[in-house]
Amino acid sequence: MARHIAGWYSYLIKGKQKCFAVLCTAPIILGTFLKYKRINLVRIGFEYGMLLYSLCLVAVVLFPLPTLEQAAKLSTHDIQMIPFHFVVDIINESPFQLTNPITWIKTLYSNVVLQVVFNVVLTIPLGVFLRYYCHLSAKKIVVISFFVSLVIEVTQLTGIYGIYRGSYRLCDMDDLITNTFGGYVGYRIVAAAEGILPEITAFDIKLDRRQKNVA
Repeated sequence: MARHIAGWYSYLIKGKQKCFAVLCTAPIILGTFLKYKRINLVRIGFEYGMLLYSLCLVAVVLFPLPTLEQAAKLSTHDIQMIPFHFVVDIINESPFQLTNPITWIKTLYSNVVLQVVFNVVLTIPLGVFLRYYCHLSAKKIVVISFFVSLVIEVTQLTGIYGIYRGSYRLCDMDDLITNTFGGYVGYRIVAAAEGILPEITAFDIKLDRRQKNVA
C-alpha cells in the first residue's frame, strides 16, 4: 500500500498538476452555476481558494511521504499528550533568558516559537472562510477547527490509517490546541472587520441588478 501511495504522489508532481486542477475546478464552477443560475466569480473565487487551501493543508501536514526505505523502518506510533508542552520546549530549546532582553527577540525567531506560530496560522484561513462565507458562530468554528485538527493528528498517528506500519510524524496535543485557536483567530479577524466588509450576499445582489439593467 505504501508503494501505491508513493507512486500516486510521484504521479501528481511529475506533470499531472494541470489535469488535477481542472478536475477540482470544474465541479466548483458547475455547482455555483447550478445553485445561483449564473457564473458568480466572487463565490467561485472563494470556493476555489478554500479548495486550494485544503490541498495545501494536506500537503503541509502529510508530505513529504517517507521513502520505501524509511517506511520499512517505521514500527511505533508517536504521540505527545501533554497540553502546552511547547512552553517547556521554548524554555529548554530557545535562547530565552528573562533577565536578558536581547534574548527575547532571538527567542521569537527560534524554531520552537515559529512552530507554534505557524500551527496557529495554519487554520486562520479556515476560520476566516467559515465566518465570512458560511456565517458560522464562534462556537461552531472552534468545534470544526478542533475536529479538522483532530483528523490531521489521528492521520499522522496512525501512519495514514495503517498505510504505514508506524507514524512518520509526531501526533502532538499542542498542535490540536494551536490549530483550534487558529480557527478562532480567523473568526475574530472577520468579526472585527464586519463593519467594513461587504456581505458575501451583496455580490449576488449586484449581479441581479446588472441582469435587470441589461434586460
